[in-house]
Amino acid sequence: MFRRAFTLLILGSALGVYFAAFLGPQPASGEDAPKELVAEPLPPTRSAKDISRPMIQATRRVRPAVVRILGYRRDWRGGMRVIQSGSGFVFSKSGHILTNRHVISGSTQLSVHMDDGRTFEKIRVLGADSRSDVAVIKILDAGNKPVPVAPLGDSDALEVGELVLAIGAPYELASSVSLGVVSATGRAGLIGGRGTNASEDFIQTDAALNRGNSGGPLVNMDGQVVGINTAIQGATGANVGVGFSIPINLARAIAISLVERGVAKRGFLGVRGDFVKGGIIVRSVVPNSPAADAGVRANDVITAVDGRVLKDSRVLAARLAQTGPGGVLNISVRTGKESRDISVRLGEEKTASFGIEVESLEPTRARELGLDPRTRGVVVTRVSPGSTAGAANSRNRLLPGDVITEVLWPGGRRSIRERADFSDVMQAFTDSMPREVHFIVNTPEGRFRVRLTPSRNS
Repeated sequence: MFRRAFTLLILGSALGVYFAAFLGPQPASGEDAPKELVAEPLPPTRSAKDISRPMIQATRRVRPAVVRILGYRRDWRGGMRVIQSGSGFVFSKSGHILTNRHVISGSTQLSVHMDDGRTFEKIRVLGADSRSDVAVIKILDAGNKPVPVAPLGDSDALEVGELVLAIGAPYELASSVSLGVVSATGRAGLIGGRGTNASEDFIQTDAALNRGNSGGPLVNMDGQVVGINTAIQGATGANVGVGFSIPINLARAIAISLVERGVAKRGFLGVRGDFVKGGIIVRSVVPNSPAADAGVRANDVITAVDGRVLKDSRVLAARLAQTGPGGVLNISVRTGKESRDISVRLGEEKTASFGIEVESLEPTRARELGLDPRTRGVVVTRVSPGSTAGAANSRNRLLPGDVITEVLWPGGRRSIRERADFSDVMQAFTDSMPREVHFIVNTPEGRFRVRLTPSRNS
């Protein structure tokens, strides 16, 4: 039995060697490689290269200024963890960066990562606007090496069908570029802003936008930023060929106000109305407002703004933000069967402020005030005489140096970690002012509550 098994083993091995000689890898034959492998690549045709050249040049011009932004929060172990990732772009030699508010919202720390490999961790939030979803942050540790800057274009000059590039960090893939066209302009009612005060005037594009593209630039073929990529259509959060960008002309106006004042100041027209087919029907006109002085009356219908037919009241709100206080808005008004064009110099939209000015609390300032340097909030820098805060009694008075960490009102509360949070709360009160507002103030002796009864435009 053993001898038979041994014989079969020897026979099987011999057959294996025999077949392997025919079926296994063969030695090199020495024949020449096919000429298709060794031939020089054909040069691209001039027409094909010419088609790509504007896209290549636009990418080279803007891509170095596009950044990846990471937002961090402290975990239960005391370490920092990444909670969100998005994009942005540098628009000034001083290191100012435009991005979306939702890219930085909720983070206690930010880092900025550039295309050239540099990372910056000393970042200041200069302001964020919830109604437009625009935010401005600034690099504080750029050193002597200059940062690349993306040039800004004119979004009002965009035409449907125009080629555009989207640059950003989708799925954390930094400096990715996608190509598409402008599918439409003036899109509104997409991200659920706060009523008629929301500023929505989106550029629609089919350039691929995915999670992580938010805050990155939409670029025209001249290598100029014409929008901030903000939202995508679809329940999965993946690209379906329908993306939306904030026009750069609107973002520029918001950014100027955020940098200079910390809040987004908007133009004030002075009408209250409802959107109907064909425009906005005026229900009432604020006395002595720019609209009243220009002759706008109740039951008039505003049909167009700056030559653009109104398809949503949010587009008017966006135009007021873009034009800004002191700017001139050209509106088309229909009274009965008669139509007329009116130029209106806008006033300044007033929001609740209670007469106080605040700044984000920095660790150094917290130490000076006798607080833990890790304390987050805003510090009161000024109280206007005669304002709601300035006229309050001594038991309900905010003073310069007070640190506000939370705001409460009937039906709502908000933790205040930086000036952008405080501005958001004040803007939320524009439509409906609560009866009273409570400010939680931190001091070295503990926390106390200041209750103010607000008056609009204080």
